[in-house]
Amino acid sequence: MGLKRIAVRVLPAPVIDLGRRMLLRARLEAERRGRLQRRIDRSIVVGGLPRRRRAPGSVWAVCMAKNEEDVIVHSVRHMLGQGVDGVIVVDNGSTDATRSLLDAIAAEDGRLHVGTDSEPGFYQGMKTSYLAHLAWRAGADWVVPFDADELWYASGTTLADRLSRLSADRVWTDYRTVYPLADDGSLDLAAGRPVQVDRVPTAWMKIAFRARRWVWVGEGNHDLRNRGPEPLVALHMLHFSCRSLAQYSRKAMDGVAALDDAGMDDTIATHWRGWAELTDDERVARWTAYLRGDSDSPTDGSASTDRVVVDDPIAWTVWDPDRALARDAV
Repeated sequence: MGLKRIAVRVLPAPVIDLGRRMLLRARLEAERRGRLQRRIDRSIVVGGLPRRRRAPGSVWAVCMAKNEEDVIVHSVRHMLGQGVDGVIVVDNGSTDATRSLLDAIAAEDGRLHVGTDSEPGFYQGMKTSYLAHLAWRAGADWVVPFDADELWYASGTTLADRLSRLSADRVWTDYRTVYPLADDGSLDLAAGRPVQVDRVPTAWMKIAFRARRWVWVGEGNHDLRNRGPEPLVALHMLHFSCRSLAQYSRKAMDGVAALDDAGMDDTIATHWRGWAELTDDERVARWTAYLRGDSDSPTDGSASTDRVVVDDPIAWTVWDPDRALARDAV
């Protein structure tokens, strides 16, 4: 019998758990100082960031964006409107107006710091970890990693106010997907039109966390890799991931290319890979069924969903102010 099996059989469970956590920390520390992480750090350049001591209660948000011209203005302005002290967005080789739109917002609001990410590979966790380090270096107490198609909220107050009052080290946000109305076929976030929203959150969560010199963010920003006690669910988010057939198809193709550049295995972002494998006709059929509510996934054609029509949630400043998504709402 090997030493590892002997140790598992004879040592108390707390000792075994401590040993596992120490081994994980050692592996993560080695990764942090490894060649790949250092290459990723060098690929991200954000000019003009302040260097400050931690400011208790301060909240910074970080984001990576690529070809998000139809949504980036809304998500960044929304985050600034949630009272955060700073926002860092790095553009990863956009070929549309994403970068110029970000630069225009930064010229109006000094809290937005726009940078460049020249690494084509996906590496979302490693990149977000470095952005969180930059936010910590700028004085952040909390870090909110958001995607360009996400709007984060708190109940009855701003995101920054909610986080500043918490004593936890990390919290989850639940989230719901937003869809165009079937008759519209696509979302225009500037139009102020009604949309469909899942009444029930997805099974997934996204993480926000207390700033540290270094944290290890997992792929998809769902949690930290050096987890502690389970976080409480303290925030809410709307996910505008499916804005049109053309946008979703492009996003999936770009995502698969970035995953391949990074050498990620096929267990990562299976929704993108599944969509990329469909024919054009299959995509049209899936998209139509998806907007009708016959499927809760554009990729696998699974079960129907429980949705509610909401009047322009882009205008929300707090979570679900009219209780449109409450389970007892009619």
